[in-house]
Amino acid sequence: MNKKVRKKNRRVKVPAATVVLYIIMVIIILGICTAVFFISFNALNSTDSGVPAVNNSIIGSSRFILPDNEINNSSVSDSSSESSSSDTQSESSSGEENSSSDSSSSTETSSSSSENSDSWSVITQPTSFNKEFFKDDLFIGDSIFTGLYGYKFLDKANVAAKVGYTPYGALNTAFDDELGVTALEYAKQRSPKRIFILLGSNALDSSALNALQNSYSNLLTTLKSEFPNAKICCISITPVARQTNYPNIKNSDVKLMNEYIREQCKALRLDYYDLYSAVSDEDGYFLEEYAEIDGMHFSGITYRVMLSALQKKYS
Repeated sequence: MNKKVRKKNRRVKVPAATVVLYIIMVIIILGICTAVFFISFNALNSTDSGVPAVNNSIIGSSRFILPDNEINNSSVSDSSSESSSSDTQSESSSGEENSSSDSSSSTETSSSSSENSDSWSVITQPTSFNKEFFKDDLFIGDSIFTGLYGYKFLDKANVAAKVGYTPYGALNTAFDDELGVTALEYAKQRSPKRIFILLGSNALDSSALNALQNSYSNLLTTLKSEFPNAKICCISITPVARQTNYPNIKNSDVKLMNEYIREQCKALRLDYYDLYSAVSDEDGYFLEEYAEIDGMHFSGITYRVMLSALQKKYS
């Protein structure tokens, strides 16, 4: 009886070769899991880096609009070298023109628009840019412009932007708690060569549009006065997508505000970049390839379109 119990309690010895085989199999499985993890991680990072695999052929042409006094000395040579077709077109600046009509302006005849003394130059832009080109510039904006350094397209020192920032805030509210200065005060510290502005989305309200327009106008006149030698360029407010997390923003209000900004730039002889038309569909909505998932902020390719257009203009 005792012998039988001892036999049952006796441990079964596993051959050493089997143990080694098991260890090798575990190492191989761990190696495969690690490789899969790093491949997935790198693929995710490449998407988040703001350089999605987008075919350039589907990217709409961005449009740069300049006052008459700037057309002859800078924009004409750019447009003629871009294409043998008529990239340089003239547009009427009547109050009826808005961002939707801009998107279809290629159907306008150059003869009818060139007769108007208030003509505009339209330049097709590429999507490549050089970060170093903007080292002496300042970008003033809201959460959209924080993406310039968030995606590492520009250094943070070149951006005075804050979530929820408005034209009023640019003159009166600090954009960085650590620096404790407004965008205007920061601009005075840096004395930028060029100033680019993209503001307005956070204060778009049909019932208070006049207040937004007044604060925007005040910002432009102040910057022009403080930086007479700097190039100042206003970038149009971009639309929201058909599906958006910001239902309070109406594209009709965006168009009205952009028209006001464009007219202010004309009056003050500042530059205006119509990014709205470059990233919207035929109905004026933000195209999916340019919009983030929230339907309002920029995807990486949109920053590239914008920066490429700005670099081409000021090169």
